[in-house]
Amino acid sequence: MKVGGLDVGISGLAEIVEKGLERMDDPDGAIKETLLAELKARNYVPSTVEKEYMTALWVEFKKARVQRREDVEQSYKGIPRDEIPWFPEVDPKKCSGCSSCVEFCSQEVFTFDGKSHVAKPYNCVVGKSSCRAFCPEKAIAFPTQSELKAILERLREKYGLKPADTRKS
Repeated sequence: MKVGGLDVGISGLAEIVEKGLERMDDPDGAIKETLLAELKARNYVPSTVEKEYMTALWVEFKKARVQRREDVEQSYKGIPRDEIPWFPEVDPKKCSGCSSCVEFCSQEVFTFDGKSHVAKPYNCVVGKSSCRAFCPEKAIAFPTQSELKAILERLREKYGLKPADTRKS
C-alpha cells in the first residue's frame, strides 16, 4: 500500500478492515472513525500522514465492502441482479476527468484512466443514482424511475413474485 508515495505495511490490515465490515451499513463517517481507531491501536501513525494512511485504508475497506456485498447481494427483491439494467452511463464527451464519481461511489462501479468509465455496472445499488449529483459536468445518466419500475414489474412477473406495494407510506 502506498502512503506519502512510499510503500508501507499496515500491521493487522485484515483485522482492521473486518472491524469496518462489522459496521458496513453505518454511515461512512462512523466507519472511518472505527478504522482509524483500529489502525492506531495496531500501528504507529504519524499525525503528518494520518490522512494519507486513512485514504489508503479506505480504498482497501471499500474493496472488501464491495466483495462482501457481492457475496450477500446476488439478487434484488428476489430478482437476479444481473437481469436488472440499472446502472450509470458516462458520456465521454461530457466527462472532464474530475473523478468525482470514482471517489464518491463506495460500490466501485467506476474506474478512472483520465476519464471515468463504468467498470462494474451490477455493483450499482438498484434505484440509487446519487453519483449523478456529484458530477459537475452532468456526464452521468441513469434510466428513469418509471423505466426502472416497468423493468422490475416485468421481472417480478417473470419470476412469479408479488407485485410491488404501490401505497405511499
